[in-house]
Amino acid sequence: MSTHNKTSTTLRLRDRILHAGGWVGGGFLFDKVVAAIQLVVLARILTPADFGIMAASAAVLLAILTLGELGLESALIAKEHVTEDDLTTAWTLSALRGLVMASGVWLLAGLISDVMRMPLLEPLLRVHAWALIIQGFYSPAMAILMKRLDLKGRVTMDVVRRSIEASVTLSIAIIHRTVWAIVIGQLVGLMVGCLLSFSISRFVPRWSLKRSALSYLFRYGSRLNLTTICAFVVMTGGELVVGRVLGAEALGMYQVALAIPLLIGARATSLMQQISVPTYASLQQDELGIARVFNLQVGLVGIIYIPLGMIIGILSPIIVPFTFGPQWIGIVDPLRVLCLYAVCSGYVSVMASLHYGMRRPDLQMRSWAGQCLVYLALIVPLTISFGIVGAALSLTISYLFGTALQAWVSGRLLGPSSQDTFLSLSRIGALGLMVGIVLTTLPLQHRVLTSWAPDILALALTVLFIGYLWWIERPRLNALWNYQSYGVHA
Repeated sequence: MSTHNKTSTTLRLRDRILHAGGWVGGGFLFDKVVAAIQLVVLARILTPADFGIMAASAAVLLAILTLGELGLESALIAKEHVTEDDLTTAWTLSALRGLVMASGVWLLAGLISDVMRMPLLEPLLRVHAWALIIQGFYSPAMAILMKRLDLKGRVTMDVVRRSIEASVTLSIAIIHRTVWAIVIGQLVGLMVGCLLSFSISRFVPRWSLKRSALSYLFRYGSRLNLTTICAFVVMTGGELVVGRVLGAEALGMYQVALAIPLLIGARATSLMQQISVPTYASLQQDELGIARVFNLQVGLVGIIYIPLGMIIGILSPIIVPFTFGPQWIGIVDPLRVLCLYAVCSGYVSVMASLHYGMRRPDLQMRSWAGQCLVYLALIVPLTISFGIVGAALSLTISYLFGTALQAWVSGRLLGPSSQDTFLSLSRIGALGLMVGIVLTTLPLQHRVLTSWAPDILALALTVLFIGYLWWIERPRLNALWNYQSYGVHA
């Protein structure tokens, strides 16, 4: 391939990434504004116990979904040529899985309610189980739009669905002041999304279980399934432990504390993956191109997520009572711990996109298995000893370990081309650790220093760290974005 053609391909891909990023960014901003408004309103209407029961129901459904995870969407994105048989087989598997899982939840709702010591959980679970059925009938052809980085339809669907869901949820909550508002709002939103998925993707569903398609989907999904189970244990297992050990009210407090970093962490990065995985998949023959994209994304996480996490951590004693009310002041300490988790989840998501895009789900499986073992060793003793702060510590420590593990395997995967990336990451990590130590020891410093000295020190370090990101990292990322390689392998 000529140099001109290589450059044109690079520019076309960059234009597609920019276009897709614009849609994803706009959709993400809208979703987060709506989610923040909904969280604030519900926190002032419902009690921590209401949030706890809803969190328990969501955790149970997520557990069932995880155990039955087939990785259909990721498998379709990763496959070079997707046929009609692949799509119809994926839809059939998804629909059957949803029906089976919902039936299981319906039958086991009473037992689960008894185990969790939450009597109100049983009826909530049986209605909430309809979400599994509705999700199972979504069009699998939406994955093809993601593969092409054509995200206009996907974002439009999410915006419409989210708007209707929030409107229904808040209307019922304001009028009736019941936790059922969240369940009903979710079900209505899912039904709207399901209908829109077929309208946007132009997919005509039919029952089919072609052997060749089944073979590929199961082969790809087997490793992804184990990865998803480990990720579920880390992400949601703590909620089940908190609910069982500390009760519904403590679970509600933990859920709201976790919701804030989720807005800037896991949920933000899940949207980032909609662009990243197809991008890496399209660059599988371009080693230098993959290294540049990875370097750029790692840098963006540092320059965006770390300052956000620091600001939320510093201002949480002001933000929490002002936004949610004084009854939620108990979430300040776990929220500060979870801000570090949010930053780590950003880095983990970038590396997950790299592994899936390069068809190496085995790397994710190994990393998540190690992270899961660390989490299982910590969650029960720390929760019993320190309450919801202990649960937050367990999640954050496991993510620190997982980030280090994934960075190691990503470095081996990319080879010498990733040296600059991890050098920058190590600098940011060292500086961030210094600032984090100062911020987390503020209460102790107040006892041994004058009342204003620790705050000034923390503010000064924060300003210096943000200055480093702006004057050192930002120009480096800008150079990466504008760089065109004439020596890439086509």
